[in-house]
Amino acid sequence: MEAEKKRGVSAAVLKWTAVISMLIDHMTAVGFLTWYWPMRRLRRLTPVITPVSRWSYYILRGVGRLAFPIYCFLLVEGYFHTRNVKKYLVRLGLFALISEIPFDRAFDQVWFKWDSQNVFFTLFLGLLAVWLVDLLCKNLSERPGWQRPVRGLLALPAAFACMAAADWMHTDYGWSGVTLILVMYLLRRWELPRLICSALALLPVGQSIPDFCHTLFSGSFTVGFSGGIEMVGLPVFALLHFYNGERGRQSKYFFYVFYPAHLALLALIRYLFIRA
Repeated sequence: MEAEKKRGVSAAVLKWTAVISMLIDHMTAVGFLTWYWPMRRLRRLTPVITPVSRWSYYILRGVGRLAFPIYCFLLVEGYFHTRNVKKYLVRLGLFALISEIPFDRAFDQVWFKWDSQNVFFTLFLGLLAVWLVDLLCKNLSERPGWQRPVRGLLALPAAFACMAAADWMHTDYGWSGVTLILVMYLLRRWELPRLICSALALLPVGQSIPDFCHTLFSGSFTVGFSGGIEMVGLPVFALLHFYNGERGRQSKYFFYVFYPAHLALLALIRYLFIRA
């Protein structure tokens, strides 16, 4: 029975899959921003995007869509296994702050850009939403009758506040990312509903909450569901199906440090290329 439990994919394998996918995605994005457009326009050359380079770009960015669902899945699994949620939140918040300058330098060549915050902020707000909902809804059946609907109703504004904060801060994946984390938490035990609701959560990526509501209720579904490219990452749920619950061999802080470190390196490469 124990041997059967350990078959499948560990958390370490999932993390390495997400890291490699993210690295390919970011290298492609920064490479495109650095080599194809700015320097050609600066030198008054016409940017030439051949069909091969265009499809290479789309394919490599598509590979990058695998990363975020894995990070959300592991975040929820980490919530159920962590000994101290508050320390988990502090760690995510700290690395969100550390990563922001490398993130802005890599993608926008500025020291700070308000309308684009790194994904650690999304993960922080997603974990905060899960924690608040769990605190309010845990053991509802054991509470007095009047507390059950009250605590259940309080969970909704608590979750929405975290989604609104992600939208206001313009975090990577925004309020849709927080929604996906909540879906992973609420439907943790049910794979098919989790897959369907995850797809729905990712569809509005790139839309603010007001814009999404406006386009949705006005019937403009094409605009409201602007995150269609994120659907490329849904096959990763087939990999999540084989998750065996094991941690695997991994360094506790490597995956945290890797995010700002690789962004800082990409920012440096981009800076050196522009100065050349």
